[in-house]
Amino acid sequence: LFAAGGGGGGLVETPTALLTLHGGEAVEIQAAPAGTICAARGLKGVATGDTLLLRPKEGLGALRLPGVAVPPPVFFCAVEAEAASQQPALDAALAALRLEDPSVAVKNDASTGQLMVGGMGELHLEVLLQRLASEWQLRVHAGEMRVAYRESICSAVRRTSTHASQLKEGGEVRIEIEVRPLDLADGAGAAPQEGPQEAAAVQHAASEAVRSALTRRELGHLLDGMRGAAAYGDLLGFPLHAARAEVSSVTAPRGTSPEAIGGAAAEALSQAVAAASPVLLEPVMRVEVQTAEQHLGAVLSELTGARRGSVEKLLTPSDALRQTVLARAPLAAMVGYASALRSLTAGEASLSMEFSHYARVEPAVQQQLLLQMRGYV
Repeated sequence: LFAAGGGGGGLVETPTALLTLHGGEAVEIQAAPAGTICAARGLKGVATGDTLLLRPKEGLGALRLPGVAVPPPVFFCAVEAEAASQQPALDAALAALRLEDPSVAVKNDASTGQLMVGGMGELHLEVLLQRLASEWQLRVHAGEMRVAYRESICSAVRRTSTHASQLKEGGEVRIEIEVRPLDLADGAGAAPQEGPQEAAAVQHAASEAVRSALTRRELGHLLDGMRGAAAYGDLLGFPLHAARAEVSSVTAPRGTSPEAIGGAAAEALSQAVAAASPVLLEPVMRVEVQTAEQHLGAVLSELTGARRGSVEKLLTPSDALRQTVLARAPLAAMVGYASALRSLTAGEASLSMEFSHYARVEPAVQQQLLLQMRGYV
């Protein structure tokens, strides 16, 4: 089999068996004609969402079906193996889980050195940790689960930054950079569906003059440096979101390495973001609640009050026995809402939530978050 695109892009695999599943029983088959739902044993690098071809015929290597749209993780926690000797096994287990479930995100926090695991909710991460224990026999320590905020900027800033070139002869790398916010109302607040989640919503650019003056390798390091800096915001280290950064001028002494240019670009972007009135963004969820009419008032009051939500629509079916509430609310305020809803409605309501977009955190809430996450309260 040839995996075209996705996690196993361009990978050739040889399955050891094809199976059809009937309840808990797996039956081996010799072929799977069109329309068959089957399982393949022995695939090592194929990920959920990949398109599989029988063989990479000419012109079909780029064929790829839409796959699965993956929203960004909205909760994360730090994990570490109970013993250092188990760390390689933990890395391998997380890599296997990511192939199976592309909504799982794994990265190393550069500021703390911790291994961070992200998912679509508290329950999602709890199940993932349970699977590490039950399927891989790994004992891990997990930190507190937190909302995956983003950071953005409020104003446009153009500045020139200078950085030591590290050459024996001395000299400086001088970079002129401009950063500006993108309008969240124009779709910049929506999360990327593919690619690296950390900085996918930041536009990185270099002017034509810069592209002409730098070699391809130097330009690559320049853009990579900007992407690396955009993965860690100025306020709390969350990824930058809904912003554009463009380098308009680069001046460096002869002999300056591409790596030095990349490091200078990263530092220039970080300085510009810090001067551009940084702000926190929080994930906002689409919320749908179905409840009996007698509980509607309590549900609406809870959503628009303690949960900081806004009701968009009320749907009443023809029999008028149950009401459907469509709303949007910040994820941070919805933690524990399922339990609260059961209490409000005597267990007669149903709830569904999915990611909608990122929105600016209210100033009072942001100040409280900054104090809390910096350890002052």
